[in-house]
Amino acid sequence: MTRTGDGPDRVSAEAYTAIQNLYARYNWCSDAGDADGYAACFTEDGELSLPGVGLHIRGRDDLREFKRQDKARRGRRIRRHWNSGLWLVAIDAQTMRGRCYLHGYDGTPGEAPVLSDIGAYEDTIVRREGEWRFAKRVITMDHSAFRPPPQS
Repeated sequence: MTRTGDGPDRVSAEAYTAIQNLYARYNWCSDAGDADGYAACFTEDGELSLPGVGLHIRGRDDLREFKRQDKARRGRRIRRHWNSGLWLVAIDAQTMRGRCYLHGYDGTPGEAPVLSDIGAYEDTIVRREGEWRFAKRVITMDHSAFRPPPQS
């Protein structure tokens, strides 16, 4: 197991805060169906994978389209994400490995949302042009109500 502390894998408070903000931005944009904001959380060639359902998306244009379709499928239903246990390890000055648990809630406006997704994110996060972004994001679901759209 990788040890964090004063060694070369140490994450600065500034980097941790910026990356924690990236995780929050991803959730807010995803839940709102903000396709442009969602895609901007990734590098230009960023990847999103959900191996359990055979989903693999690469590049901001495809990520944008994925989020547009996701928002359309939801209709008026709301979506809320919550992450916990964020663990960051520095690979080098411009690359981090990030892991956290995810809890996803779905619901109807005016009613309490219901827990629908439980899993974990395994991320490669890179700093380019002063901004931290996801280069690769793999989501492993313990339970999910999510079903991807048919691939064309």
